[in-house]
Amino acid sequence: MPEDEGERYYYADGKKVGLTTSRRFLAVKAPDEDDSRRGATAFGVATEAAQVMELPEYDLAVIALSDGGGVSAPEERRFDAVRSAVEAAPDVASGPEVYETTEPGPEALIAIPEVVVKFKEDVPEDARTRLLAKHKASIKQEDYPEPGADLVELPADKDPVAVANDLHESDLVEFAEPNFVHLTPRPEEREFANGSTMTIEDAPMTREGLDTEDGAPLDGADTVAAAPAAPPTDPGYASQWGLKKIKAPEAWDISMGSTGISVAIIDEGCDLGHEDLVYKAPGYDAYQGDNDPSPLPADGHGTSCAGVANAKANNGKGGAGVAPNCKVLPVRIAKGVGGGFWDTTSAKVADGIRKAVERGADVLSNSYGVGPSTLVTNAFTYAQTSGRGGRGCPIAAATGNGDMLGVIYPARLSPTIRGFLAVGASNEWDQRKSKTSLDGETWWGSNFGPEVDVVAPGVHIYTTDITGAAGYGGGNYIPSFNGTSSATPHVAGVMALILSVDPGLRSWEVEDIIKLTADDITPGGRDQQTGFGRINARRALEAASRIWYSITIGLEFLGAGKECFMRANVRMFNPGINTVRLDALTLTSHNPSWTSEIDRLEYRPNPGNVLAPRTSQDVRLNRILLRANGNQWSWSYRWALSWNYTYWRPSAPGLPLATMEEVESQGLTVKSQSVRGSGDSPTRPAGTPDVVRGPTGAGIQDGSDRGDLLTVDRQTREIRIVIR
Repeated sequence: MPEDEGERYYYADGKKVGLTTSRRFLAVKAPDEDDSRRGATAFGVATEAAQVMELPEYDLAVIALSDGGGVSAPEERRFDAVRSAVEAAPDVASGPEVYETTEPGPEALIAIPEVVVKFKEDVPEDARTRLLAKHKASIKQEDYPEPGADLVELPADKDPVAVANDLHESDLVEFAEPNFVHLTPRPEEREFANGSTMTIEDAPMTREGLDTEDGAPLDGADTVAAAPAAPPTDPGYASQWGLKKIKAPEAWDISMGSTGISVAIIDEGCDLGHEDLVYKAPGYDAYQGDNDPSPLPADGHGTSCAGVANAKANNGKGGAGVAPNCKVLPVRIAKGVGGGFWDTTSAKVADGIRKAVERGADVLSNSYGVGPSTLVTNAFTYAQTSGRGGRGCPIAAATGNGDMLGVIYPARLSPTIRGFLAVGASNEWDQRKSKTSLDGETWWGSNFGPEVDVVAPGVHIYTTDITGAAGYGGGNYIPSFNGTSSATPHVAGVMALILSVDPGLRSWEVEDIIKLTADDITPGGRDQQTGFGRINARRALEAASRIWYSITIGLEFLGAGKECFMRANVRMFNPGINTVRLDALTLTSHNPSWTSEIDRLEYRPNPGNVLAPRTSQDVRLNRILLRANGNQWSWSYRWALSWNYTYWRPSAPGLPLATMEEVESQGLTVKSQSVRGSGDSPTRPAGTPDVVRGPTGAGIQDGSDRGDLLTVDRQTREIRIVIR
């Protein structure tokens, strides 16, 4: 081998990743005898507390003699004894070398005889053939897992790490890396310490629906569904403290999600027959290379992540997901091998990510960790350049559960890939989850560091499980899913809600919306513990909306006949991320049957009123008087408000406040909207306006009471809040 043992490394993203020979994992060739031989005792040595994990796809078994952390002196001696026994046993062969990286996370990298190599585009075929022949490498699969890359197989006597490094350092090659088998723990630690289910008392809520512009679907997505008039009827909802903490019920006033938006759960597969999940087909199994991403019976992790993001609401089953009307795109990249470990390869993970993008996923949820990989990084970059027609797929990834300074890969890609959020876990008290936080789960904590973007609920999470006795066991739901695994799909669900409100958003806009609207739970701005803070779904959807209105209607009876008039106050304002110009506004009154117009006000500013992003700058038209119907003894009113506006999206990541000169150069989109309202005697007393206080803008600066006010008839429910 070209490197000394102390200098072992491989290349990922153009940098050397340090390797050490593992002192806790040992790979052996799987015995050919019956299953009774497939245990640690087959090697003729006492290995109490050891675990044997089978990898039949590679004809290997892996003996794990430590579950993480430092390796103690007795464990060192036991490891040496097992290795010596394997080398001495006539019927047991040593397997490939097992490494660990110097990066955070107790992961084993098994150096199977495979390398992925991508030649530069201008390299002739004969030069490629000669370089591969030098290493006796044969192409096993072309254009895998990305176009132009080849998965090559090596003879047993070749060191895949050394070969990959030699290829990577060649002037003919764009990159090369060993196709390690990653034996990695799920970023989730589950224990049912007392079998309890936490219940949070429901806060009072009000909901109205959200209409799309002109009643049409939003940019190719399905029409945003109207929210229910009461909290979800699902029996598990009372236990879902996390939904209330992130203000999901308040966000559902605006949208519960669109069926045209999907979240890819890139994981160990999902229960395709689960009663509380709706899937976007086809899913994908990157592990087997087919379209059936069903999990093994013990692999409940993916199904639980899917429920956090997208479990259906109001079906009388289980609980609700953050974006209950959105769909799940299930992608299987790994399978469980026991002891809380997965196995996968860099190529399988990259293939799964790319297939999710190609099959129309809008959001990518990644609750796992693997060793650094050029293939995986390239796949996430592809999601940004090609996902959603070039607008990019927002990505959420778990920071890891080691309660340590150091974010696991791929979450630590967040500073370098736009639209990518590294997600830590928080608890009911808005603390970063640690081994000493108030939630009582002392066996794990959320990793932290400069890459952390936000945190989300990650303990005592009620969610879906594989149907029946499979999965975590005991039924179709579990009450206490946890880890950064459960925090990550909370963020993915908010991403899906944001895209349901505005599917035209670019991935970096979704990222910035979530950061800008997070609740800073450790005041002082962004920090390494909780990033920008705990996500706030309500504020995020406010920021995603283009223009908001409020209107207050009061009645006055004037003249000798005490004729009925409407007195209206109208406010148009901008809490969102776009620069908005109000171009025109019309308020009209109508007869009781809506067949004729009685009166109108037209506002036509020239030029229009420009409302800066994230400021709640507004246009107010107060004390408008329009004729209504009847008199003080018998009256009714019918009003219609319509407006035209132009909006410009932010010019660059970070959502800068663009000048008008910059705005004018970006192009524009013109939209028109309208909303109606009505009232009749004797529904309510004529002297007191029936007013509902709606949401305030997320960007209000002056602290004054500037919430929107909307008059509605609660009996007929004819007025809805319309935010687009």
